[in-house]
Amino acid sequence: MNQKNKRTLIISTIACIILSFTTLIISKLKNSNADMYILLYVIAILLNIVLNFGLSIKVASTNGAKSLIFLGKWIMPITGVVYLIPQFYSLLFPEQDITEAFIYVFVGIMFIISGNYFPKNHINPYVGLKFPWLFNDEESWYKTHKLGSYTWLLSGLVFILHPLHKFYFVTVPLIILLVGVVPLAYSLFLYFRRKKNT
Repeated sequence: MNQKNKRTLIISTIACIILSFTTLIISKLKNSNADMYILLYVIAILLNIVLNFGLSIKVASTNGAKSLIFLGKWIMPITGVVYLIPQFYSLLFPEQDITEAFIYVFVGIMFIISGNYFPKNHINPYVGLKFPWLFNDEESWYKTHKLGSYTWLLSGLVFILHPLHKFYFVTVPLIILLVGVVPLAYSLFLYFRRKKNT
């Protein structure tokens, strides 16, 4: 791990710790049971460390889209800030709860950003759609990620629009279809077509 990656690891971990303590303080001020969140905060801090180490591996850092690597290394502090905003809001305006809508919008934006950078990923097992049969087929990798970029962008929009209608029975299956099933089916189609032609 080079100096820049070490610095990112240290700063992002400190940010996670500060955000965790801030959320605990707000929970106490709201008279909420903060104890049940302690384990969650510990997991978030450990996950931040794992992500930073994992995304610093040479294969990931050279073949993954730079923006996705950056986002992956900072996703836990970003998530912490996003979680903190509605907590502050509910402290100031106890009668209103925007947490659920805020989370859906945040997740939708993350899907849109990720989908936007999918085509810039080179073959690697760490960043992108990790279908093993694509690791030895560069053309199919890029075609699948190009389609995946569109389906992830659409799923991001579905997430953002969800708080307006709250039809879970529509949103959840549609997101599963767009994020996983369609890219998986397309990658398998390309794999079997290539196998048939060789």
